[in-house]
Amino acid sequence: MQKLNILNSKEIKRLKELLVNQFNYSFQEDYAYLETEKGKVYIISKDISKLDLDKLRIDRYGLYLGEKKGNTFRLSMEASQLLFKEAKENKVKLDNLFELNEKEIREYFQGMDIDKPELKEENKLVLLQFREDVFGCARLKEGKILNFLPKIHRGEAIV
Repeated sequence: MQKLNILNSKEIKRLKELLVNQFNYSFQEDYAYLETEKGKVYIISKDISKLDLDKLRIDRYGLYLGEKKGNTFRLSMEASQLLFKEAKENKVKLDNLFELNEKEIREYFQGMDIDKPELKEENKLVLLQFREDVFGCARLKEGKILNFLPKIHRGEAIV
């Protein structure tokens, strides 16, 4: 069982600043944020703060939000979709939203990295979009979109 730390308001503010710096938007809902020793962050209802987590044996908490490493925060597939939905509802245009074509989306869902030689100088996290949907977050580095898609989500019949 993993040890989780409930983030205080200062840590939550820092996390939201990372998201704003990367994508021009952060979650507006009032969630409780839990972090593992390895930097993985989960969101859950604020009511969790009323419980003594040390006395409970729980396998999973809330929604996996993503992973914090240094000055970046890589969103999970579900968190990317949630962030996009919230931003769209609040009429906010996200930064670093990268649209893939049908060939690229197929390659991505087969587990391949996507070559983008025209973006050789870029090194940042991007949200991946296909048509009207966002389906994940990836690192754009040295002209490639690095694939972080979990194997369980990979497949052939995507589009």
